[in-house]
Amino acid sequence: MAAEALFGDGAPRVRSIPPGAAFLKELARALASEFRLAERPDALADAIVYVPNKRSARGLLLALFDASGGAALLPPDIRAMGDLDTGDPPPVAEQALAGAGPRLSGARRLGVLAALARKYYLTEMGMELTPAAALSAARELSELLRQAAISEGADWEKLRDLEIADVAGHWERAGRFLRILTEFWPDWLNEQGVADPYSEPVRTAEFLLAHWEQHPPAAPVIIAGSTGATPDGRLLMRAALRAPRGLIVLPGLDMWLEPSRRDGIVAAPGHPQNALLRTLQDLGLQPEDVAGWPGTEPVPRARARIRLIQEALAPADATADWRETLDLLSEAEGQSIEGFVSDGLSGLSVVELPDEASEARAAALLMRKVLDDPGETAALVTPDAGLARRVSALLGRWGISVPPSAPVPLGRTSAGSLIGLCARWAADPGDPGALAAVLKHPFVSQHLDTRRLDLYFLRGPRRWTSLEALARRIETLKRNDRRDPFTEEDQTHCAAQVRRLDGLVREADADFSAIETMDGAAAAEQVARLAGLVSATPMPWTGEDGAGASRLLQQIAELAPFLGPMTPQAFADLIDTEAANQSVPAQGQEHPRLRILGPLEARLQSADRIILTGLNEDVWPQRPSPDSFLPRQFRKSIGLLDPEERMGLSAHDFAQLASAPQVVMLHAARRDDSPAVASRWVWRLRTLATAAFAERTSEVMQGEARDLAGWVAAIENLGNGTLPPDYSAEPKPSRRTPTHWPARLSVTRVDLLQRDPYALWAEDVLGLKVIDPINKPLAANLRGTAIHAALEAFEKSEPHHQTADHLLNLIRAELAAEGEPEESWLGREAIWQDVAAWYLRWRSDREQPAGMELEAGGNIELEIAGAPFRLSAMADRVEWSADGRITVVDYKTGTPPSDAAIAAGFDQQMPLQALIARSGGFKGVAAGPVAGLEYVSVRGKPSSRRVGEGARSPKSLDELVAEADAGLVRLISQYRAPEAEFASAPRVQFVKYDYGFNLLARRAEWNRDTSGGEGGDE
Repeated sequence: MAAEALFGDGAPRVRSIPPGAAFLKELARALASEFRLAERPDALADAIVYVPNKRSARGLLLALFDASGGAALLPPDIRAMGDLDTGDPPPVAEQALAGAGPRLSGARRLGVLAALARKYYLTEMGMELTPAAALSAARELSELLRQAAISEGADWEKLRDLEIADVAGHWERAGRFLRILTEFWPDWLNEQGVADPYSEPVRTAEFLLAHWEQHPPAAPVIIAGSTGATPDGRLLMRAALRAPRGLIVLPGLDMWLEPSRRDGIVAAPGHPQNALLRTLQDLGLQPEDVAGWPGTEPVPRARARIRLIQEALAPADATADWRETLDLLSEAEGQSIEGFVSDGLSGLSVVELPDEASEARAAALLMRKVLDDPGETAALVTPDAGLARRVSALLGRWGISVPPSAPVPLGRTSAGSLIGLCARWAADPGDPGALAAVLKHPFVSQHLDTRRLDLYFLRGPRRWTSLEALARRIETLKRNDRRDPFTEEDQTHCAAQVRRLDGLVREADADFSAIETMDGAAAAEQVARLAGLVSATPMPWTGEDGAGASRLLQQIAELAPFLGPMTPQAFADLIDTEAANQSVPAQGQEHPRLRILGPLEARLQSADRIILTGLNEDVWPQRPSPDSFLPRQFRKSIGLLDPEERMGLSAHDFAQLASAPQVVMLHAARRDDSPAVASRWVWRLRTLATAAFAERTSEVMQGEARDLAGWVAAIENLGNGTLPPDYSAEPKPSRRTPTHWPARLSVTRVDLLQRDPYALWAEDVLGLKVIDPINKPLAANLRGTAIHAALEAFEKSEPHHQTADHLLNLIRAELAAEGEPEESWLGREAIWQDVAAWYLRWRSDREQPAGMELEAGGNIELEIAGAPFRLSAMADRVEWSADGRITVVDYKTGTPPSDAAIAAGFDQQMPLQALIARSGGFKGVAAGPVAGLEYVSVRGKPSSRRVGEGARSPKSLDELVAEADAGLVRLISQYRAPEAEFASAPRVQFVKYDYGFNLLARRAEWNRDTSGGEGGDE
């Protein structure tokens, strides 16, 4: 190609690469040919090339290298302009040229606006904004200022003249709030002598335009891939056109657009060609003045696709009758409507999947299939980050690593999450939830093995206030051989670990638990030290996420003076909010042939096969978010950018991708478990196709991917129908060792064997233990343990101390030791006062025993089904009279069982204790007749009741005890039989609560008695 083809006299200064072409590859191919890069590797060294973003810059550099034959190359100066959507600053070289000086940092900008927002809310509404809320308001204000800067003709002074009082009260208050933009912000800029940072890109471009007029660059200046959607972008284009060797390369201008439709498109900001036509108007050009890029003239079939897609993406109110439109398009191509649409849909497939999970599986299958063809490449493009992660995970199952390339919120990275966790931990170092979250973080767990600490000592209700108190509790815990699997060595080891962590917190000076308010800058430094101390060196500061975490804390420190003193909780909330608002580049090695991109990352990118997913309304395109402070009609009056312009840019991105030779579009019939609507672009494309194919439309639009939905269904249904018709997932285990198990049970576990044999089998045979959640609210059993301990201590105290106040203090202390929050006690203190008074009356009204044992342990040995069996119990209170008659007392903090329930064979705890008592099985209690079994309800409405003595009792005490004796023999004999099955809650109506093994038993799969399909273990 001759050297003058692109830059010679009379050569077009504005060109366009058509949609669907590999933009960067075609750009690099022509430049390499023009400048003979294979022979002159330095021919472009002095050239300046502007591209929309940094990814495009990297892509162009690689494309130039490939186009030059892979030889050594001195590349041009490739600069990222900054997309409208990314908010990137202007290129550094232009800033320096403009003499802009140091930039007002983004943190300081937000800080000033946050301080102004806080002041407004305090003076106007008497409300103190939290730091996170103030920054949220500041971001809204900042976005309005940015939009005003890129909206030519925007004038905040017009806000004063608007009749805001005529609309809702919210908008009237918002209008007053926006005085921050019209008065307070400009005043602050004037006081500081600082130029408006939001107009900096425009100022920079204006200076560059003036500079090049006086000192035109001799080297080529190329602006490639920009739609000119921003004022500074259009100014830069003007500057390039005035340069002697300036060239603009537009992305996807519709070269066949009828002149009669252009004005309507310029007036429709949601049209994919809107930004390009307005740019040409600004440059004083018409589409006829734009030449095609050498070697990219579309073939008829590709041209049909481009025209069909452009028409499908036009706003509905900007299009004529669909049939008339197709007549015009097909006539221009010299084809029938069916032939034209058939050409346009060639290589394009549109497939609907049942839901987003199936959609992700379909996309993963398509990408996996690409690898079967050597050298072929594929790019999945979706705005749905969750869908992108799903596809990446599905590919990972096949050993294919394709990380999504879209930026990741800092809070979702390893380094960013650790900073947030450390901030929450510092607010209360003794909080078991915050402590466990930090210890499980991969940066911490790889050099601090704290699994035993988490498993044995952090679970259940919180019973300590600080790390030192936790260490002391661990050291002094009394181990119960059956319930507690930890050893003394575990206690020593874990207590030492806790003290080590306490030392790290103190070294970092990061214990905020006793601080009401603090300075955010100092807190950021302390949290940074803490994160560094608990992490394995050099974490968490390495990599992109480490750099992002460092920037986050620097930003917090810079913001802090504007946000004022804050509570530790507010500081942690601020860290989380800012980490969610900041993004870092995706990490992971790119796959050589597969990519997962967001729409921004996909600009100017290409692949052999394009897969477009997430094509549901409000996903792609995404509806413009409502403005928090300005109604839409006011935006227009002020001159702000129409929100539909973003929709137009999104449509342009989509058109570029959808015009590629091989494209598959996917959308879901349901999203988030609700019916979903296909994207408007899919609907319009289907409408155009229907005009040609009528009832065959769905079949034709599925194209080469017509079997895709079937593949997905086959994978999802893999294994379905292979089980016998009578198959049940209900577990009914029978194996156990020894065969005469159970050999011993307490009276309460006899009840468990009756109600949920599977739970007992899982505990004793499998050796499993239910693990409590961290920070679990005080459960009924632990509250009962505390009350029992208080009553035991009361009965053992000196007689002159046995007062209601003393009992109340004991109950309070024991509940606090078990983890009941102070506020819970205060809410029920009056109830406990009544309980204490009633208990003293109960003691005084009953016959005084000759002797008494508290917390009396006992057992008896029996012979059942040819093997020994031990029945044990721990009685709350065993009394005996002078003539040796025994009364067993059981304290209940819940509702005691009725005599009818006991007579039915359940709740045999008390009758079985009677068996032990009459046999002399309780330590310190001689054998004797059992005269009474008494329940004492220590609860909101305290009461006492003796078993088998009420007028409505179906049986006497002696009968109930005799039946319990016989029932125990039958029960143990039944479950010692070789064929015995240990079913999960076989009579669920008699199960009082979940014993912790419903998920293991998979009850939700074979029974409908559990909530939420979670098996009731929640």
